[in-house]
This record gives sequence, structure tokens and C-alpha cells, in this order.
Amino acid sequence: MNLTIKQLTIISGIFIFTGCVPVTYTPKPTIQTPTLGSPVQMSKYGYPPQNYQLTIKNYFSNKLKHASTAQYTFSSPQRAYKKKGFAYGGGVEWEGWMVDVSIATQNRTGRMLSPKPYMVLFKNSMIIEDILGNNHKLITKVTP
Repeated sequence: MNLTIKQLTIISGIFIFTGCVPVTYTPKPTIQTPTLGSPVQMSKYGYPPQNYQLTIKNYFSNKLKHASTAQYTFSSPQRAYKKKGFAYGGGVEWEGWMVDVSIATQNRTGRMLSPKPYMVLFKNSMIIEDILGNNHKLITKVTP
């Protein structure tokens, strides 16, 4: 009798833990490129950020200690999307534009430190998030 209760407990535990996370397939978003001569159409990514360099400098002015002496290196904006983790369903969480930035700041003695890479995420010319580093498992850059 005691042996069957243990077996029943193990089998029910297996069923509980294997049925927790649903398996969903999320296809990559498709991009429609505008034809020459036509105005740029707004897609699900929104419009490219306007004045992104000034926006990023203003954003980091409150986050960096010596922001007035910081040296920025910008990439051009590119479309990207961010997925949710598998624990949250694995769907697309954010779609917009991303700018790679490297920022070199001074320490308190005035020596320039090595630049740190950031990925700055935009949606409709507003900064949504900044991520330290130049790659992330959940962010996918969309190539035209």
C-alpha cells in the first residue's frame, strides 16, 4: 500500500511539472520595405527615432557621474525586437528601433575610462530601455 502511494506521488509530480510551460511558436516578424519614390510607411516598428543622438545624451546625463565630459560613439538606428523569456510565454515584448552606443567617461582624477557599450531601445522616438553590453539573448536585430 505504501509503495503505490509513492508511485502515485511521483507520477502526479511529473504531470504537474511537465504541463506548466506551454510550447508556443513565434515566427520572426516580416518587414515590408518601401519602394523607391514612396514615403516611408510606418510599420509595427514605428518611425526611426529623430534626434536620437541628443536624446541619448540627455538620457544618460542623469545616469552618469561625469556626463558633461563623456564621449559618445553612435551607430545608426536599426530595427529590432525583444522577446519575452520562455517562462513568460516567449512572445514578442517590444518592437522598435535600437541604437548601439559606446560611452567613455572620466574618472574623478580626469583620466578617460574605456568605453562601455549600451543598446538603447526606442519606440516612437522615446527611449524605452537601455541595456549594458552589445548583445542580448532576447534581442534580435532585423536586417533589411
